[in-house]
Amino acid sequence: MRPAALLVVLACTPIGAQNTASRAGIAAAPIAAAHIPQVMLANLEKNFDSRLVALDPLDPIDMLGGTRALCLEGYGTVFTTELSLIVTPGLFPIPTSRYTPEFRATVRARKLAHLPKLEELMKEMVVVTAKTLTTMPDDQKIVMAVRLRYLPEEDSTGLPAQIKMSADKKAALMGDIKTEVE
Repeated sequence: MRPAALLVVLACTPIGAQNTASRAGIAAAPIAAAHIPQVMLANLEKNFDSRLVALDPLDPIDMLGGTRALCLEGYGTVFTTELSLIVTPGLFPIPTSRYTPEFRATVRARKLAHLPKLEELMKEMVVVTAKTLTTMPDDQKIVMAVRLRYLPEEDSTGLPAQIKMSADKKAALMGDIKTEVE
């Protein structure tokens, strides 16, 4: 190829595509991912579980599974758990006919009372994660998602199926946490 033609080709090639390291025969060094030890994630899982269980000692929530953390390279860390906002009275030995409108309203009111406490605790947990995961880059996300379960006999009108808190690490340290309620 003639030198003039080569210059035209290079001039038309976007700057980002002109990798000088590969043209020079030097392998470009990959960006090192932040290493978050699994034991650190396990300790955060246990901490979150214990704080969720202690949310309201007089009317405890029902943990339907332990918190699970997953670190996604290039994205951040995601925590999920599933619970019922109270230990909901089951069908047995109470027959369905005993789920009177008054009883259903009482269960619903108890669950509604826990929602603000749960949301505040979730925000605190996002901040705790940001403070704990010191090796995580500031631009990576921290997500805390809680799925809420209800019995078919309950009145779940207006109650969320899921609450998600998210922020990048830097925003979480400043308390700027996004809340999504579905």
